[in-house]
Amino acid sequence: MKSIKKIVSSLLVFVFLFNVFNLKANAAEMKFAVNAVIPENQVDKNQTYFDLKMEPGQKQTLQVQMKNDTDKEVVVETHANTAITNSNGITDYSVIDPQLDSTLKIPFSKIAKVQKETKIPAKSTITLDVNVEMPNESFDGVILGGLYFKEKENDKEKKSAKEVQIENKYAYAIGVILRETDAQVKPDMKLNEVKPGQVNARNVVTANLQNIKPAMLKNLSVDAKVYTETGKDVLHEAKKENLRMAPNSNFDYAISWDNKALEPGTYRLEMKATDGDQKWEWTKKFTIEGKEAKKLNDTAVEAKKDYTLYYIIGGTLLLIALLVLVFLLGRRSKKKENE
Repeated sequence: MKSIKKIVSSLLVFVFLFNVFNLKANAAEMKFAVNAVIPENQVDKNQTYFDLKMEPGQKQTLQVQMKNDTDKEVVVETHANTAITNSNGITDYSVIDPQLDSTLKIPFSKIAKVQKETKIPAKSTITLDVNVEMPNESFDGVILGGLYFKEKENDKEKKSAKEVQIENKYAYAIGVILRETDAQVKPDMKLNEVKPGQVNARNVVTANLQNIKPAMLKNLSVDAKVYTETGKDVLHEAKKENLRMAPNSNFDYAISWDNKALEPGTYRLEMKATDGDQKWEWTKKFTIEGKEAKKLNDTAVEAKKDYTLYYIIGGTLLLIALLVLVFLLGRRSKKKENE
């Protein structure tokens, strides 16, 4: 039976520690395991991810142990990725070539180099080198990235994946935090563009939130409310907690339209965000154009149009018509009586 649509589900086994994750292999699920070799300049030696204090211009080789417990060679794709914030408001290390934020000056992917593929012989443990070179100019704050590991598929596995509807992929990542000074930099947020869109074929309005500082947001809570331009009643609201943003990154915070059709007009967004003792508040007006609303409504799943206004207008017109009819019939009856 021909598949209507292929659904690819990437199952990423992540353990998050201070917004950075280190992943250990489960032999029943993965053919290999990875572990960071913690160096002397580790800030917190109790952590199993890299958290390093370095000097301007310093070069250092980070090492990762890669273990293969199977009877066959395993080929692993390896990447040094810059940390971003994904659409769910979570720090993400899995995107190989992401669109980087305009405020990010030093992407981790630019200062860390690793071979693209690593072969681990059967029943063996090898050491992978990752070469890091810090920029010459000193900076405050942190650089955040991740070493990302994914088993490479062979031709047989690729063919098999095409024949099934659900494909399970497993990946590991080891977080890397790099700093040069002890200066405490606090994150700072901005609200950028607000516009209508869709998530999973459902109408939403997205508000782009941006962390403009080289510091992590580790426990972010956001509350967004949408009103008509001058209204007092909340039309739509989206609350989220325990969000985590990478340094110098942004993401589109989605506000569900509750399966309703988008109506053209001007609206007002009121938004609050908190992280620890830091608080931000924004108010911003935005417009949904008629053509844009129609285009999104035509492709949205279960976009229910609000016909309340039409019902009121229709009911009023019907009442007027009935009153006119009663008046005319009464007038006609009175005329006959006079005759």
